[in-house]
Amino acid sequence: MEKAGDRMFIRVPLDKVAKAGDLIQLMEKIYYLSDRITNVSRDEAALTIEYGGSDEEEVVRRLDALCASMAGRRKLPYRKVKDNRRDGKAGGRAQAQTGALSSRERDSERSEGSGVSERSEHSESAKEAHVLLEQALVKLLRGRAHAYGAALRRYPAMMPESVLQKSGYIRNFPQNVYAVGEFRHQFDTMQEIRTRLEDNAPLHELLQPSGMYLQPCVCYHVYEERSATRSGSPAGNGSGPGSAGAVSSGPKLALYSAYGPCFRHEHASRIDDSRLREFGMFEIVYIGGAQEVRDMRQKLLEDTWRLFGQLGLEGYVETASDPFFLPEDTDRRLFQLAAESKFELRFAPGGESASDYAVTSFNVCGDVLCKAFGITGEPAEYGDSGEAGEAGKGVPLHSGCTAFGVDRWVQALAETHGYEAGSWPQLIREHL
Repeated sequence: MEKAGDRMFIRVPLDKVAKAGDLIQLMEKIYYLSDRITNVSRDEAALTIEYGGSDEEEVVRRLDALCASMAGRRKLPYRKVKDNRRDGKAGGRAQAQTGALSSRERDSERSEGSGVSERSEHSESAKEAHVLLEQALVKLLRGRAHAYGAALRRYPAMMPESVLQKSGYIRNFPQNVYAVGEFRHQFDTMQEIRTRLEDNAPLHELLQPSGMYLQPCVCYHVYEERSATRSGSPAGNGSGPGSAGAVSSGPKLALYSAYGPCFRHEHASRIDDSRLREFGMFEIVYIGGAQEVRDMRQKLLEDTWRLFGQLGLEGYVETASDPFFLPEDTDRRLFQLAAESKFELRFAPGGESASDYAVTSFNVCGDVLCKAFGITGEPAEYGDSGEAGEAGKGVPLHSGCTAFGVDRWVQALAETHGYEAGSWPQLIREHL
């Protein structure tokens, strides 16, 4: 262990953590051993944990327990299904996430070497470019969603706790949620607020839970809108190209699209240009029969991959899993990989760039969310598919969601083409 100022560097030989099996997943989980862990990196010999506390022995003890909980569990490799990188770089996410330097450290090195960071030099043009690129991308994605026959929606930025509970989000990702507090509508509370402001005293003790949360994603609003309903396309939903040519095994797809701000309480040490606590998400949700949902997911994947190339971006598509962090949820992560229920499109141009981050995810959810929200289809609609519901009850439908991280697409475009609109792809300039 080494100490530099108020920071402790805990070096753990790789052979001491080898029993955990999946080192990438282990490195992700280490951040949650303590909120004072500020960075985790790896070299050929050891993991290095940067720690701002004083009880490093407790961190090591927790790390041993974490490794033991992961021991013996099967490790499934991420499978790449598409790759357009010209330099043939094959290291991908595993290489990027286990390098000796984090992206924040690389940014720091550039800043120290030049005196002024590259980002600050272009701050004004970058801010304007971000707005223009965001508007163009959302316009482009809305047009494509409309072509698929998706109904357009706009939802509030908050959602009730009941929705997050039904969806399972709070149970699976409690570390990510932002709860909304509120002041009572009472004279004595309002007077107390003024008094505390005059005394520079904190206000949080006066807050009470509102029962509302900032949305971590947009798609749960769609399920709540469809809650306790049977199959049927939303008003304005046409038969877009997503349903053409598919062999029907169930109800016709209902598609929805929506764009909005999302909020996730990411660990402070993981915040960088590609991982924000507030970001824009454009989502296309599709609800229907199991095969139709998988067909739609595949069509969106293929179409998005073509768009990615048309915009001059480089990267790859691979199997992925959601960030389950509790040890007992490891099997769920492995199931996602084995069933290929989640794919990610990752921007990773290679060369001198160290970027490697997901810009779009393509998910099939089975009937889990439709069951949770009571979204069903008529048994007769399933034909010979073998589905059958209880008498007088509908059959739970299946669903999928394709989610575009708009801020990450903006970052990828700016990194590839720069901040000047004249250098952006024609397809983007057409939507400015």
